[in-house]
Amino acid sequence: MSDAPHAPGRPRRLLDVLEALAEDLCERLEADACGISRVIGDVLILVAQRVPANRTLLQGQGYLVSEYPVTADVLATGRSRALSLDEDDVDEAEASVLREVGFGSLILAPLVVGGETWGLVEVYRVEPRPFVDVDVATAAELSRVS
Repeated sequence: MSDAPHAPGRPRRLLDVLEALAEDLCERLEADACGISRVIGDVLILVAQRVPANRTLLQGQGYLVSEYPVTADVLATGRSRALSLDEDDVDEAEASVLREVGFGSLILAPLVVGGETWGLVEVYRVEPRPFVDVDVATAAELSRVS
């Protein structure tokens, strides 16, 4: 994210807004990382991330929404969800991504831009300490960009 202040009266670039959102979510939710993806049809493509030094969420490919039932539900219903590797009934498709990127818990929230679902916000913790309902509500609220 740029350290330059936003000039009054000048439109902000969407990427700047998304990077600031990722930073804000990590701070407010005591999270270790945040990824924001654009949904195009059935594909999620990472467009912004906030991660610890020497880490990345980018794995060099897009993800098919249809292969991740919880993600598909979040995008279809607009209801944010949390999950953790410590859950007995955690969705295996979502759990495999958590393991792949080295995190233990996750919030999935639809990114709503101008009233329409534009993408997906994923907030991560390294530890499998679950996010609570107030965390999910905060992520949902902050993931609405006008």
